[in-house]
Formats: sequence, C-alpha cells, structure tokens
Amino acid sequence: MRAATMDERTSEKPKAQGVLDTSGLLCPYPYIRAKEALETLPRGTALEILTDSEPTAVSSIPILCEQNGYAYTSVQEGERWRLVVRKP
Repeated sequence: MRAATMDERTSEKPKAQGVLDTSGLLCPYPYIRAKEALETLPRGTALEILTDSEPTAVSSIPILCEQNGYAYTSVQEGERWRLVVRKP
C-alpha cells in the first residue's frame, strides 16, 4: 500500500512552511529529524524535505506519511530527492 500523493488527496498546492535539508545524514537521522519537524508543523501546512538518502526518500518518509495520514510528493533530482509533505 502506498500513501496518496498531494494531487490525489487535494487539488491545493500548499506552500512549504519550511525546508528541512537532511543531506549528508544517514538513516535513521533524516527520518528522526523529519518526524520531529512534522510534529511541530501547523495543520494545513507543508514541509519540504531534501535528502540524498535513498532509503529515506523511498521508504522511511513515505511510511511516516502513510502512518500519519500526511499527503506527500517525491521527486528525484539527480542523486537527491525533494519531498513535500502536507500535514492535514
């Protein structure tokens, strides 16, 4: 099962409330930092997460979103990923 992307859940394109750059961090640190940031994020806003960790981009953050009902998009840009997570 995969979490729905933002486009599937809503037609709104939320602007990111902030940017969390976890580039250079190894698992589980990008996940931990993203979880902490999302817990403090106001409802209805989004967080942009940058990472160069494939496990974080394709597994950890999507699972976090699925478990919490967050919508997300993920785009690979070379060897980095840009995820935008929306907190309902």
